[in-house]
Amino acid sequence: MPKLKPEELEARRTEIVEAARTCFLRSGFHQTTTDEICREANITPGGLYHYFTSKDELIGVVIEYSAKMAMERMRKVVEAADNTETAFRQAVGFLQATLTDPDIENIARLDVEIWAESFKNEKLADRNRGIWMLRLRWLEAMIESGMRDGLIAGDANKHAMASLMLAMLIGLRTGNLLLGEEFDTVGALDELLKMQAARSSFPLVSLKAS
Repeated sequence: MPKLKPEELEARRTEIVEAARTCFLRSGFHQTTTDEICREANITPGGLYHYFTSKDELIGVVIEYSAKMAMERMRKVVEAADNTETAFRQAVGFLQATLTDPDIENIARLDVEIWAESFKNEKLADRNRGIWMLRLRWLEAMIESGMRDGLIAGDANKHAMASLMLAMLIGLRTGNLLLGEEFDTVGALDELLKMQAARSSFPLVSLKAS
């Protein structure tokens, strides 16, 4: 391969990761072949293994890349808010957009496949656990900010509340996967907000009306 600059190598590596993610979302990572990834990334098998030692390594990198990209988008949305109340509204809007993304079914299906594989692959399990811990810590930080600004009760247990919110997010995604159109994703999230509004000064944001 021609010698590339470090930034060019990183850019090409990212292109391969994005191509692999596209393939995994389309077919699942067990059904996706390295040839399929190579075609999507427009690279030879030899070129692919120049960047990644195995398909398993690529799977792990795709998991981390997808989660970090989502967290970065969420971080930018929240940091653009003028205050905590607006940040919560922005976060809820981002969550709504995520849960109604046309590709959410494929994303949820890939998550389920990753979870199942994690029971057999400890390295993948550790990697996946670390990614979900990032989400949990981010939620804790949001809740702590809400408690500090009086939007959430000051005696709230931020870790327990973040754990519950994460479980609800996972449940909403898998519910949509299992029941399809019969599962009211937006309505469920709307009712959750009503419950929160009844317990705190956080102003109700109706998703169905938006």
